Amino acid sequence: MILRMTISVIIPTRPDDDRVVSRCVAPLLEQVHDGDEVIVSVDGPVCPGRFENTGAGTVMGGPVAGPGAARNRGLRAATGAVVLFLNDDVVAEPGLLDAHRRAHAGPDRARMVLGSAPWHIPDDDRVIDRLLRETSMIFFYDRMGGSIADHDWGFRHAWTLNLSLPRSIALPYDTALSKPMFDDLEWAFRVHQRYGAPVLYRPEACVVHHHRYTPEQVFRREVVLGHQIRALTVANPACAAAVFGDRFPIGPAHGAGCTPDLKGSAGEASAAFERFEAVCGQPADSITGGALGELYDGSRVWRDWARRGGFAAACAGARCDEAATDLTEQLRAGSARPA
Repeated sequence: MILRMTISVIIPTRPDDDRVVSRCVAPLLEQVHDGDEVIVSVDGPVCPGRFENTGAGTVMGGPVAGPGAARNRGLRAATGAVVLFLNDDVVAEPGLLDAHRRAHAGPDRARMVLGSAPWHIPDDDRVIDRLLRETSMIFFYDRMGGSIADHDWGFRHAWTLNLSLPRSIALPYDTALSKPMFDDLEWAFRVHQRYGAPVLYRPEACVVHHHRYTPEQVFRREVVLGHQIRALTVANPACAAAVFGDRFPIGPAHGAGCTPDLKGSAGEASAAFERFEAVCGQPADSITGGALGELYDGSRVWRDWARRGGFAAACAGARCDEAATDLTEQLRAGSARPA
């Protein structure tokens, strides 16, 4: 019965990532049963010659509108009883699909199932790589070990780099959240509100996450997070309040009177980031676990500054990429606080 439960795997990607997608799709093809399908949904046009050798059963493209829009196209084409969302930069471990199948078997109410996604360890492993693996810098997997099987982790843990749910409760994503930040949490918030679906963790449903960051890329990511907080607040105020409380207020006109406290100058953020960057370039085994925790805690100075700066830039009408570039330049220069 479990093996008859069909799965539609939906992988959003960009038009130039066919080699990344091929690496993602190949191990899935070794696990599919009759009725399963692998759908690659491109955020943009499918250029001739691209994606022809990925092995995916369905490849579709459309206007550039973000990963949520790409997932929506995949949802409309999906036929499986269960939908499994994967990032294009993950590689499935053996048994991934059947682990998700087992998680949805039985008479219990519908649920969202989060699988594990340990980071790939590169040959030239650095402190920055270890930091992402062992702290909550990006995800919160480090806080989830040893939990009981039926614990509801809540919508804030519904990361679509490895997440499944019954297709019957898979609502469309809000395409107003066009960056891959908060789009999945806002979606899971609505799924939970409508269907009461908990988020359950099944670490045996495992993919390996192949995504390296430099310290500067982590900084820019924090700016984009701040920028997207405003988009989330406009799209779903209840969800934003559940995540951030009143830390990022906006006026009634979604921008008027927006004066977030940036908690420190660019000079303070710049000094903290310089220390962070110097350590992060060292070999991964050059510091202890305790020092790694201190490095993470010390990063809050520049991460908070980056988020609030991105939020303020969004309220002022600046584009996301412009805000990230401007704040990175200010960080490097240690100039006056952003307006």
